[in-house]
Amino acid sequence: MTALVRYLLADVLRTQRYLPPLLAFAAVLAMFNAGDAGPPLSAYAGPSAFFYPVAVWLTIVIATAEDPVRRAVTVTTAGGWGRAQGAVTALSCLAVTVVAAFAALVPVLTQSRPYPLTTIASGFAALLVCGLTGVGVGVLCTRPIITQHGWSVLTAAALILLTFLFGQTPPIGNVLGALGHETNLAQNLAISGTAAGFLVAAATLAARTLGPRRN
Repeated sequence: MTALVRYLLADVLRTQRYLPPLLAFAAVLAMFNAGDAGPPLSAYAGPSAFFYPVAVWLTIVIATAEDPVRRAVTVTTAGGWGRAQGAVTALSCLAVTVVAAFAALVPVLTQSRPYPLTTIASGFAALLVCGLTGVGVGVLCTRPIITQHGWSVLTAAALILLTFLFGQTPPIGNVLGALGHETNLAQNLAISGTAAGFLVAAATLAARTLGPRRN
């Protein structure tokens, strides 16, 4: 699996399609931290909210780095759709973890307020929950579940919008609400983290199941 993830990472880096979502997120981080970002926990609310659609976008980029023909070759070489799809999900989770860690440190480096280690850890956890939720949605909105690029974009946009319309519900809404009000954060992070993990696992299983039927 490690070799498969490394191969997929090299392919993603070669395409350079990862740059737009990462640059967009970097620009938003700079905007949020250009002035006073507010109290430490609240400073993570805006970046966490924006990281969710960015993670969806980044996951779709990773899942579609190979064209269908090359993906079929990779599936055969890897030993089946399970391992191939597992590598896509694993690389997506690794990518959002790295970006979340970077984003958690930005306020520490740019703001004059003190950021205790527990606050940084909570901010990283909130960013990671939003990122992993984005991975789950991204896997659901791309090949092999949705094979047409236009429908993939529309479905992803609709799911992102619905998530925010549902208000303070797991896994995104209650984390953002807890960051804003600075109440029950640990409990909400635990609930939302579990929900995000189930979403990622369910999306990966769905893609693994549908992969052989769509190709």
